[in-house]
Amino acid sequence: MATISQLDGQERLKAAMAAAALRKNAAVSGLTTPATVRQPDAVTISDNARSIAAATKAVTDAPDVREDRVSALKAAIAAGTYSVDSRHLASKLITSLGI
Repeated sequence: MATISQLDGQERLKAAMAAAALRKNAAVSGLTTPATVRQPDAVTISDNARSIAAATKAVTDAPDVREDRVSALKAAIAAGTYSVDSRHLASKLITSLGI
C-alpha cells in the first residue's frame, strides 16, 4: 500500500508561495473569494416541461373506466337495443390481428 509522505520544507515553501500568488492575482483582478459571491440556488422550468407536466397530470387524474359509457352500454344491453355491426367487428379483428 502506498503512503502519502509529508511535505518537506522546500515543498511547503513552494505551496505557500503558489497560494499567495493565487490570492494576489485574485485581488488584483477584482475577484473575490467564493464565500462572498454566494448566490441563492434557482431553478427554471421551461414551457415545454410545464406542458408535459400538465399533460401527465391530466392523464393521471383521468379515470381508467368511463362510467358514463359503461352505464349506457349496460342499459342498451338490458333493454335489448344494443346491436353489433358484424362487418365492422370482423374488420377490426382482422386489423388488430394483422391478418
